[in-house]
Amino acid sequence: MRSVAIYAVAALVAASALLSGCAALSNGGDGHHKLARQAGAFKATPAARNADDRQRLTEALATIYADSTVHPLRYHARFVDLNGDGKREAVVYVTGPSGCAQGCDLYVLARNGDRYEAVSRIPTARAPLYELDQRHHGWHDLWVTTVGDAGGSHGQRMQYAGGGYVPVDDNGAAAARTPLIPNLDGPGHAIPASGHGQ
Repeated sequence: MRSVAIYAVAALVAASALLSGCAALSNGGDGHHKLARQAGAFKATPAARNADDRQRLTEALATIYADSTVHPLRYHARFVDLNGDGKREAVVYVTGPSGCAQGCDLYVLARNGDRYEAVSRIPTARAPLYELDQRHHGWHDLWVTTVGDAGGSHGQRMQYAGGGYVPVDDNGAAAARTPLIPNLDGPGHAIPASGHGQ
């Protein structure tokens, strides 16, 4: 029964991905509730004990987008310790065949044993992505470009609060920042359509 529920979660996420040319999930409603529904799919991703970070990440994303009819799906990622626990989190842009004209999903994923789990999803995001020096609840703030309803883009500071990243009014313009994903140049890494890592 649990495997059926997990499959349903992945199908729901993939169906939502069709709403944008870049596979961004619909931003309707509370993003944290959508993320909670996705968490089961991330937790259920296959994990090989000898797999490296990128293999595990590819497996996690393949599970989320297993039923997507949008192809090809690719991702750009950076592995960095955002919370000082000695383990590298993954920050990931998921892109589709149309690129990020309407924005892409930006995930922050944390390792839990052999698997990745979703910490946050920031919809309609664009590069560049920066790590800021300031921390909240032990996690570095992030600076990301997001796409507005009218299609324009603007910079946004994100702070960790209550289990995930949330936007804050402070624009962080004067904050010291380290580039994590400065652009989405290059082909990125394929998300297998079959739901199995490469």
